[in-house]
This record gives sequence, structure tokens and C-alpha cells, in this order.
Amino acid sequence: MIVVIILRWLLGYVSFAVEGKFPERFVNLTARKGINLWKIRGEKNSVSGYAGIRDIKELYAAAEKTENRIHIVREYGLPCLFRKYRQRCGLLAGTVICAVICHILSGHIWTIRISTPDMINEYEVRSVLKEYGLYEGADTGSINVSEIINSISSSDRRISWMTINIIGTEAEINISPNLSEKIKKEDPPKLSNIVSSADGTVTRVNVYNGTAKVKAGDGIRKNQLLVSGIIEYNNGNTVLVDSNAKIFAKTARTVSISIPSNITLLMENGSSEKADLSFFGIRLPLTLNGDKQGAFTKKSSSQQMTVLENPVPVFINSEKWQEYKKQPVELTLSQAEELLKNKLFLYEFFMLSSANSGTVLKRDIKIKKEKEQYILTADYEIEEDICKKSVIEFYSE
Repeated sequence: MIVVIILRWLLGYVSFAVEGKFPERFVNLTARKGINLWKIRGEKNSVSGYAGIRDIKELYAAAEKTENRIHIVREYGLPCLFRKYRQRCGLLAGTVICAVICHILSGHIWTIRISTPDMINEYEVRSVLKEYGLYEGADTGSINVSEIINSISSSDRRISWMTINIIGTEAEINISPNLSEKIKKEDPPKLSNIVSSADGTVTRVNVYNGTAKVKAGDGIRKNQLLVSGIIEYNNGNTVLVDSNAKIFAKTARTVSISIPSNITLLMENGSSEKADLSFFGIRLPLTLNGDKQGAFTKKSSSQQMTVLENPVPVFINSEKWQEYKKQPVELTLSQAEELLKNKLFLYEFFMLSSANSGTVLKRDIKIKKEKEQYILTADYEIEEDICKKSVIEFYSE
């Protein structure tokens, strides 16, 4: 049935209406002449239906012979379109050119989809694929998939295996990592003692491996032996181990941070946008804004266009520029205090809490202005892990 509908559209057909005293005679006569009518619908003194466009003359002759009047309501199909747009040669030429371009581009890569592990950057993969001839706009007939896979897999040890599937205008690349390259072999364990990283008073001792040389309440000096890697057993045997412990002590520390009283701030000074259209590597500017000078931040984005939910190799690239101007400012005491305390907070977080599992027990902060700068001095009392490994060296004669 679908084939019949397509043929009727290609050949063209019309809808008609016949009026008269005996319209059924018209139908009987057309049937005897072999004229194909369909969807015939009869009403009082009238008949309507559809017939092929090439049978119009026969329809008029049959209506005249049976003393009826025939009216062509509407024409359908390809011949009707040709007659309707025969004066618009540009439209026909554009349609033909568009069809030719689509046919040519259907043999090129429009989209490349890459599935890659975190250890391998997608941009790096695209650059390597381009060197081997696989990129947006590449001729699919010139792409040697086996050669690309073998060359990349053998030259990059991070890749265990990869697949390249080219389906129509889309290339799909899947990469599996070589875990043996990601997991580095650990060095063999070294034998070590544990010494103190600062002066202080021991508060807690937790030894997991080795022999403790201090106890809670002992005063210690920097680089003093805290845990020995030599373990002596009651039977007289001696074993060397890699010491492991957590020993906490109260320590004192003074921190000094300074900032200039006159600083230069970057103030927002307007923004602008820049956009272009890229097609198979060709970039066409959509705006006339040039590159900015001076201080600025840039945020870039790219959006691939789709036709009927299918991606096409056309990208709209946009850049948003935020410009800044330099503004000299003289800090007040309250502004300087806020900046200095923020810096001190970062120091405490990274150097105390994170690195040494420390806890601030006491803090005394003083801020003063000296010459052209503000100086913050902080005196701390801290409880922190003071363990520092000292590798036991062995020398051979």
C-alpha cells in the first residue's frame, strides 16, 4: 500500500467533484474505460473522489458524455510542485546543490566521541588522532582504523587496548587504561628510627612498631630519638624494624605575616563577549570584538549544533571576557587585620591541622604598623604529632 501511495505522489493525482442528474453514469463510464478512481464518495446529485493527473482529459470527456459537470478541486504530487515552483530556478538549483553537498559530506567524519580514562587527557587523544588522519572533516575512505589502533597502542604504554568504530559520519573511540602503568611498584620498606621534629613536652605516646625511648611528661629537644628501630627480646635476640608511631607533644611556635599598607586591587571594568562559528576547522567570526589587553579573565564554551537530534560538525564557540583595572588602595587597620587573619587561617589549616594533625591550644595575636606595612605576630601553644622518620643507613666495607 505504501508503494502505491509513493507512486501516486510521484506521478501526481487530483481530487475532483462531479455534479449532475446522473453522476453514477460518470463512474460507470470511467470504469468501462479503465480509468482508476479511488476514495469515491457519493452524495445527492454529486460524486467526489481521486484520480491520476494524466487521466484529467478522459475525466472531462466522460463528464461531458454523461451530461455532468466536473470540477478539479486540488492537485497533488511531484508534477504539481514542479509547476508551482518552475519560475523559482534558484530554489531548484539550491536544492540540487544542497543534495550534492550532503552527499559529499556524508563521506566525511562529522563527530568524534571519545571515552577515555582519567589518566589520559581527551585533548591529547584528539591531537594524536589528528596526526594519524582522524579528525572532524576527514574522509572516511582514507582512514585506516587498524593502523591507527596499532600505532597508538604500541607507542603509549598507558593504553591497554582501544577500539575505533566509524558509523556513518560519527567516529566512536573507546580506550582502556593499562593499570600496570598506573600502579607504580612500591620501594622496599626501609628501616628507620623516629626522632622529634620540634622542642616540647610529650603528652601522648602511641608506638605501633619499634621501642619507645620517651614517655608522657618528658621534655624533649628537636631531633631527639623518640622511637628506636631496634627491638631486643628477652631471649637476647635483636631485630631491626621500620619504626611507626604517633607521639604528641606541646610545642611553642611564633609566626610572623606581613602585607604592604599600600596595595593595588583589580576592580571590574566592564565585560564583553566574542563568538565564532567553526565548520570543519574553518572559524567564521560572529562578532567584531578583538582580543583584550591588560588584566582580564576569560570563560570559554563550545556548543555543537544538531539537526533532528543528530550532531553535525558545526560548533558555536563563545568567549566571555571580564576586564579589570588596577586601583591603588591604602589599607585601614581593620582591612589589614582581616587580610592578615585570613592568611593566618590558611597557615593553621595547611601547616598545623593537615600536615601534623595538630591542635591549637593557645593563640596570642598582635598587629602593628611598621613603616609601610602591617605585621601580624602570632604566638602559639600547640599539641601536635612531632614524629619524624630517620632512616637507618647501612654501609658495606
